[in-house]
Amino acid sequence: MAEELSYMSTIMQEYETIRFRNRQLHNDRVAEVRNTVPRIDAIDEEIRDLTIDNALARLHDETVDEEDMRRRIHALIAEKKDLLVQNGYPENYLEPIYSCPICQDTGNINEAACECMSRRIIAHQYESSHLGKNLNQENFTHFRPDFYSNEPDGVHKLTPRANIENVYRALHHYINDVKAYMQGDTGMKGNILFQGSTGVGKTFLSNCVAKELLDQGYTVLYVSAGSLFDQLADVIMNRHQINGSDEFFRSVEVCDILIIDDLGTEYTNSFTNAHLYDLINDRLLAHKPVIISTNLSLAEMKEHYSERISSRIYDSYLILKIYGEDIRLAKRKGAYFA
Repeated sequence: MAEELSYMSTIMQEYETIRFRNRQLHNDRVAEVRNTVPRIDAIDEEIRDLTIDNALARLHDETVDEEDMRRRIHALIAEKKDLLVQNGYPENYLEPIYSCPICQDTGNINEAACECMSRRIIAHQYESSHLGKNLNQENFTHFRPDFYSNEPDGVHKLTPRANIENVYRALHHYINDVKAYMQGDTGMKGNILFQGSTGVGKTFLSNCVAKELLDQGYTVLYVSAGSLFDQLADVIMNRHQINGSDEFFRSVEVCDILIIDDLGTEYTNSFTNAHLYDLINDRLLAHKPVIISTNLSLAEMKEHYSERISSRIYDSYLILKIYGEDIRLAKRKGAYFA
């Protein structure tokens, strides 16, 4: 687990690099303007002198004309902006430079993770997961129905191949419509549940959808069910044993799309039941999609978790059942990706 979240030190180094780069850029701008418009340097000196005089007067309990002080400083600032514009610079050219003005490149606001920090965590989670590593192969370009038999299996109405072709079409409709769901449209199901046995392509299809949504500019956070609940427990129970779990907790809340892989393989107890429901419900209310893959049927989910979780999923998720033989066996029989 520590290895999974070791990227936190990398993220903090990134922020330090950003601050250093922006300080250097600001210093370069100051040096440039001093050479081009010397009067601006004098104005800064006057503003500093007035500020120091005001502080000293207060220290010695002397009367200070606050209105006159504000008027003089305001006039100097206005002159400085005018000089910048007259010499071809933006009026804010000498203000501090921040890549994120909200947190001023610290990554935190009042001890909480800034949105820019959350997005960096999501990006690192993505890159460190198999989802990021396999992105070049696990996308719709490499989707082939050849893995799925065109013969009836004696259980389902559709052949495995006809079924996966329906799933393929449903996913493309989902990708085209999910923006409307995220903007508040209640006429579509904005979440997906992939059901099926091991090896039928659930994770592959999750990755395909993730790739399409990433290309549209959305943030996608991938996490296995076991890792998800381990990190939630670390935060909620104040264990502080997992580096970066607080930031991860925030990322689960703010990411555009959350992918939970292998739901049902984690250790299940009252804690996981309660917080799985809260997570599903909170993201439903916020219109933030969740994509879940599981080997469990809805009946098994009801037994494994609770009726209110299974019914919430049944009512609000696009349920896509995938069946067929293990794709690895299909490969050995000659099916292949283009």
